[in-house]
Amino acid sequence: MKQAEFPKELLKSLELHPTAIFVIDAKGIIHFANKTGIAVFDPDNENVSNRNFNEIILEKSKADFKNFLKKVFNSTEEKQMRTTLLGFDGGSHSPLLIAKHSNFPDLNEKVCVLSVVDITGIELKNEMSKRSELRFENMANTAPVMIWIADVDGLFSFINKVWLDYTGKTVGEQLGMNWLKSVHEEDLENLLAVYKSAFKSKERFSAKFRFERMNGEYQWMLINGSPRVNNQGIFSGFIGSCININEQIKNEEKIKEINFQLSESNTTKDKFFSIISHDLRGPLGGLMQLLEILDSDYDSLEEQERIKLISDSAVSAKGTYNLMENLLDWSRVQRGKIEYEPERLDLLRLTNDTVSLYDQNIKSKNIGLKNNIQRKISVFADKKMSETVLRNLISNAIKFTYPSGTILIENEKKDDYVVVKIKDKGVGINKEDIANLFRLDVSHSTKGTENESGTGLGLILCKELVERQGGKIWVESKINEGSTFYFTIPLAL
Repeated sequence: MKQAEFPKELLKSLELHPTAIFVIDAKGIIHFANKTGIAVFDPDNENVSNRNFNEIILEKSKADFKNFLKKVFNSTEEKQMRTTLLGFDGGSHSPLLIAKHSNFPDLNEKVCVLSVVDITGIELKNEMSKRSELRFENMANTAPVMIWIADVDGLFSFINKVWLDYTGKTVGEQLGMNWLKSVHEEDLENLLAVYKSAFKSKERFSAKFRFERMNGEYQWMLINGSPRVNNQGIFSGFIGSCININEQIKNEEKIKEINFQLSESNTTKDKFFSIISHDLRGPLGGLMQLLEILDSDYDSLEEQERIKLISDSAVSAKGTYNLMENLLDWSRVQRGKIEYEPERLDLLRLTNDTVSLYDQNIKSKNIGLKNNIQRKISVFADKKMSETVLRNLISNAIKFTYPSGTILIENEKKDDYVVVKIKDKGVGINKEDIANLFRLDVSHSTKGTENESGTGLGLILCKELVERQGGKIWVESKINEGSTFYFTIPLAL
């Protein structure tokens, strides 16, 4: 058979092809070979037509090659065979034979197109790639951090041993997007947003999130990722690490807490010095002036004037004493010197005993006070703390109630606690000031209905003592209608 009998277009496309290509019949007779094929078969002869391909098949492989040709000609599908060929230099090599039965209208015989593909380079490249992957895997598994690799779709394709040791999961349970199941639900949305954005932009990323370890505990992680590219510079995914930063986060929180405590300490100190230098100094100065007048002008004063000065001195001394008492109590709370010693207390007796301390104040201001606390209600509370809270709230109610007004003390039982209400018909408090009543860092003080002074320290002390006993304190108020202070105490069960 002559080459001219083959389609010219076919010959042209095959002639200069870099792969060795032959057209052979079922007996192995060569009808055509391109230049690369001639170089493989017999480089010393330019024409190898009508020679048998079996000439370069190793003797022990000839039977296998014969069966291979039978399969090719009995099928319309491509067949492959790995065999050993003799080289023109006496050596041998093991290419891959790829053959497919082909029909040429101008030919009377059945032929197939046979390609001889040297896969030694491909195998070497694959072997080097496998060795490289193995070296990377060994290195990654001995690294002290969690290593991961993701493909172009963001699906995890590799995680190292440190990752598996941390999670206690199998490889299958963490590959793909399964690893996200171990991310804390509060951190998942933000992490996914950062992760997806990085794959879209193909840029480095990092994010903090909490990750569940094998014992169920969540610990803080810092995930870092860098884009990967192949030898052709094409994006092939990301490689990254996860570093356990749980201790770092804890230390940061401790530092924040310490800074907060230092700030609170400075605020406490400033408030303390403010009270000593201003609020305590003022009443003491006034008391000294009153006593100096009595001392120097006693004989020249009228009887009523003396009585008024002595009465004013007593009021000033009592106010100063109450301030000192609050200041000392507050100081002990700040230093942790007040111990919480709860006991069973009768609420009605507790309020009655406190109200009796202010009988003279109530009479002198012509105020009515109704103690409507229910009988036989026992609370589980610290007596001294509770007395201090009641003393300050009742004192405030007297201070801000107009003469001839009324103060009402009531209670309401809830589940396992009781709500105590102290209501006055006084000047009221505006909304802006209500927000600052229990804050140490904001100075707030209002004159009473008869210009009684105050520091605001009493309410701050009340808040700390109520909360120390597991309760809450709050206020409702309207300007010129009065205020109601509420606080809760646990019931004695």
